[in-house]
Amino acid sequence: MSSLIDEVLKEAGFSDAAIAEVKTGKLHYGGSLDAASDKELSVKLAFHVEGKIDNIKLVFLHLPAKKKYDPTVGALGMIATDGGDGSLEDFAGIKLSPNEVTMDKLYSNAAPGSDLNLSKDEIDAFKKLDKKATHEEIENGLRQVLLNRFRAYKKNGLAGIKPYARSKKEFSAGEELKNQILHGPILKKRSPVFHKYALDYPNNKPEGAEESFFWVNSIIDDKPTIALVHRVGMPHGNDGYVYMERHFYISRSHNCLQGIGAAMVHGEEETVVLYATRTSTDQVSGFGSAAKRTIGNKVMGGRMADNFERARKVLAASKDLSLRNLSLDD
Repeated sequence: MSSLIDEVLKEAGFSDAAIAEVKTGKLHYGGSLDAASDKELSVKLAFHVEGKIDNIKLVFLHLPAKKKYDPTVGALGMIATDGGDGSLEDFAGIKLSPNEVTMDKLYSNAAPGSDLNLSKDEIDAFKKLDKKATHEEIENGLRQVLLNRFRAYKKNGLAGIKPYARSKKEFSAGEELKNQILHGPILKKRSPVFHKYALDYPNNKPEGAEESFFWVNSIIDDKPTIALVHRVGMPHGNDGYVYMERHFYISRSHNCLQGIGAAMVHGEEETVVLYATRTSTDQVSGFGSAAKRTIGNKVMGGRMADNFERARKVLAASKDLSLRNLSLDD
């Protein structure tokens, strides 16, 4: 069991000393990944959790408790918990606040290359709203955009993600997410079936794979930033669990995000987790990209290490949870 942990963490670049410390309870920040593009920031972490893999899977799929460990998260809601196509009601909790007036202006004046990630037809839909559209009408327009994007992704996967309109050239989050998967060697080597599913979703679903969807409203630069999140995981052998968190739409600030994780049994009641995440943002591309990414990786790495220290406590507390008493407020 521990040999699998040693092998995987070594392949991820962790030293023998770091691996030994992770096994005894320490979280290790392993630096950044080889970038898949000049827009990318990345982090890899390894940490120990007091709890079985089944408990971790329960929280990962059914209780995305981001509010408990990420201070930027303002609100969160599950989507299509029945496994269906979702409805506008799933997005009723989304509010364009704080800075309602600023956000109303951003959506009313949406254009290619603005602060918002919208496709050409989504921009046209907001333009069709009267300039005197109410805040509620703009929120309803956003909810429809989110529902349409969720349904398109669930039906067609990465190919169903509409590109963002930019002032010069459209940006394809679907292609960016695909390249991120292709750029990571460990997943393809260790779990080729899951690697293929991550690329081909919703096709080629492996036996035992489970998924969930939710939206999260984070406050970034004092503005609401909505992400549509897909989580999927599956057992790996008798002592592991491999999973993916994919932010296939982000309304502003970033383009997309994708994290790949492996949870490995360590003892009877303990687990070691390797997690690597890649975030795409236009803020680090262009002139001086390498320097901006170096700084950005360090800043993001520190923030994520803090978040995952808090997340470890949430996961440890999950030992007493069951599907019957799950709540987003837990």
